[in-house]
Amino acid sequence: MVKTRVVSPFPKKFTDRQWGRFIKQGRELIEEETQVQFQLGDITLKMIPKVDGGPRDRGVFVILDRYADEIGINVHTLITYRHVAMAWPPEHRVASVSWSVHSALAALEDRFEIIQRPPKGMDRWTEDAALRKAHRLPRRQLTKEEKLDRVRTLLRESENAVGAVEEMIRRPDVAHKVMASPSNQRILYRAHHEQRLQAAAERFTAAQARGEEPDEGTGQEQTAAPSKQREPAVNYQRASREVLELIGSGTAFLVDLQRMIPNLHVGEFTDREIRAVLDNHRRIRAALDWCDSALATGDKSMDEELARILSEGGEEL
Repeated sequence: MVKTRVVSPFPKKFTDRQWGRFIKQGRELIEEETQVQFQLGDITLKMIPKVDGGPRDRGVFVILDRYADEIGINVHTLITYRHVAMAWPPEHRVASVSWSVHSALAALEDRFEIIQRPPKGMDRWTEDAALRKAHRLPRRQLTKEEKLDRVRTLLRESENAVGAVEEMIRRPDVAHKVMASPSNQRILYRAHHEQRLQAAAERFTAAQARGEEPDEGTGQEQTAAPSKQREPAVNYQRASREVLELIGSGTAFLVDLQRMIPNLHVGEFTDREIRAVLDNHRRIRAALDWCDSALATGDKSMDEELARILSEGGEEL
């Protein structure tokens, strides 16, 4: 057997001989550790043999939990040793390959062949290479996609994701790049629009509820004719989502106009800006007429003229 010469990647710190000796010592210790980890897994299989043909707990966790306490190890670590020992019968284990690599490849059907062939350009398996082979996230993320996968893993809970996004968009460079994407703009606009619809519907419902409440008088007969209370247009507890969305959208539009119009600086508008606003209103009226017609007749089709009006872009300012 030809002995491969080991060259130190740090010649200023170690000679080739020193580096080779350290590698030899480390690999021997890893082999010993791997044997211990497999032996612990094998012991659990002797205690409670593997049963094929379906999930059967048979008190495995209770037994291993007590056993783990007795030998001073975490029960979940011991259970992992058990699963890896199941996946790798002794005749298929490779002594020169670490237990971590065996663990990373354990779920692959062709693992017995794969472990015999290190990745191209490598003389032996590393844990990260095995994780990548198994389509799992490596310990050290190198590519952009791997780093994004790591972030996705950390931010699976919505509350954590919201906090991270809030933190990131406070950075002007990040916010600018995010909003440069049209798809991101649409997602954020849609979320904001839905919030406005919900808020408008809630305000409208609250206003209707207040209008239904009887006047709190003093018990004396009122001389003035009581003001006529307007009946609620719909039952907001029973109305369909489509009805609430239509009412909420229109209400939000009305609320926005009532807020904006009194504060308009019309004298500062250019003729082109005024034409752009009026043209946009023309399309809005056409859309409202289409909705009214659909409600009155049940016909939701769009004729060519309406399609042309709605598809026209506003005049560039």
